[in-house]
Amino acid sequence: MSKNGTMFKRNIFPYLLNWKDKPNHKPLILRGARQVGKTSAVVQFAKEQFADLVYINLEQADHFRWFNQPMTVTEFEQIVDIQMNKKLISGKTLLFIDEIQESADLLQLLRFFYEQRPELHVIAAGSLLEAKMMREGLSLPVGRVEYLYMYPLDFFEYLQAKGETQLLDFLRSVDMGSTISAPLHHIALQQFYEYTMIGGMPEVVRAYMQSRSVSDVQTIYSSLLTTYAEDVYKYAGQAQARYLQYVIDQSPLFAGATTTYEKFGQQLYHSRDLRFAFETLNRAMILSQISATQSIQLPLIAQQKRVKKLLFLDVGLVNYRSGIQAQYVHLKDLHEFYRGRIAEQVVGQQLIAQGMHEPLALYYWGKSKMESSAELDFCFAYQGSIVGLEVKSGSAMKLRSLHRFAEETAEHQLVRVSREPLQMQDMRIAGKVYQLLSVPFYLTPRLVSFFV
Repeated sequence: MSKNGTMFKRNIFPYLLNWKDKPNHKPLILRGARQVGKTSAVVQFAKEQFADLVYINLEQADHFRWFNQPMTVTEFEQIVDIQMNKKLISGKTLLFIDEIQESADLLQLLRFFYEQRPELHVIAAGSLLEAKMMREGLSLPVGRVEYLYMYPLDFFEYLQAKGETQLLDFLRSVDMGSTISAPLHHIALQQFYEYTMIGGMPEVVRAYMQSRSVSDVQTIYSSLLTTYAEDVYKYAGQAQARYLQYVIDQSPLFAGATTTYEKFGQQLYHSRDLRFAFETLNRAMILSQISATQSIQLPLIAQQKRVKKLLFLDVGLVNYRSGIQAQYVHLKDLHEFYRGRIAEQVVGQQLIAQGMHEPLALYYWGKSKMESSAELDFCFAYQGSIVGLEVKSGSAMKLRSLHRFAEETAEHQLVRVSREPLQMQDMRIAGKVYQLLSVPFYLTPRLVSFFV
């Protein structure tokens, strides 16, 4: 909630506006984990941009009974008219179908909305959509819908929620020629550390903005994790549920680190069962498994047999489950905190949150020990280049894995995310000079805008 008490806007709003104004818009499917704010964002968007909202939630018994059956678009409109006393008026009504994964029939009906009522604005949302598709073989009407992905608040959204609009406007205007004064740099870092402590789950952020008390939001973290654990019965059978619940419970403790299924399972669970659980929760967007790559040119190819790095949905949930929030009070350097894993978690979370039209294909770059071990925290493709990113403080000359990456890749962008100020540095390796972009934590949401 902002300082004036209004609902805070999310990064997807400009994309929703663009979708609304397109003459050939398709039904939009909003994808994301439960409780990241999908419903609130769409309802707010409808209030601001449409005369009326028809809201159907398929987790409500009445709505499920009315709409979970084969029907035509005309029959759908008749049910809306009779049961909800609403009209679907093109250009004035937003039709919002929430938790659409509960009905295979409505998923297929989206195709016919596009073909028969293309002028009507239709948004569907599903928090367990991918997992349901995997389990039940659901299919989406390919070519008849478009997608938008939603995540917990990133740091800029957090500043917006706090009403820190002057700082936010400044950070959005910064370029490589800008001077960020030492006091302002310190303020922005402290705001980022606070965000790292609280995380970006909307309900948590809203409650924290009201009370400014970490203890007051502990029950919300607990409730969110309980909700995710209880959800497993919706996309897995009884036999798999215990594996899913175990992974949900334990994965925050491994966030920002690489781990094997054997180590994660502690000899209590078979790797095959844990692999299924991780793949399911990855589809549900509750966690992300980051594969290794050692590609030196595009495309980036995952090394499936290498261990994966784990990122959880939200850093605030990681802090709560790990019991480390109290340690943020005197935090000076995020790199030195919790063995650097929280820094990797929060930076990875920021990177993932920028993939609104399609999920970011995020990797870590790693050479095996036989090839002189090197491991770069993150790696992804951007406009024909391979971005190598290290989350680390210290001088440019000590970034050994980044040096190896620079030597082996031709088309690259070299990035160091740390508490250091924004700057472009020369990095000299074996007689060659490479450009290193040093980005402070608080500018991570804008990282690619600084690429040369």
